[in-house]
Amino acid sequence: VKQAFPAMIRSQDVRETNKDDVQIASSFRPGDLVRATVVSLGDTRSYFLSTADPSLGVIRATYDGVPMVRVSGDAMQCPNTMVTQ
Repeated sequence: VKQAFPAMIRSQDVRETNKDDVQIASSFRPGDLVRATVVSLGDTRSYFLSTADPSLGVIRATYDGVPMVRVSGDAMQCPNTMVTQ
């Protein structure tokens, strides 16, 4: 992507299973870099995105400014504090 654009990930588009149990705040944090696919053009303000595929989701995150490392398909960990999210 050559430029930033507004987009939205709805709770039903976060994962393929247990869609009713998704909590957006525990799935993504401000500053996360997310790989997603475009579901639709949405409205005039934003695109609708989906991370409901094992190859999609958060690809870079930080905790207190420290880059986190992936420890499983859906969890990342801070190497300094060992906090897992």
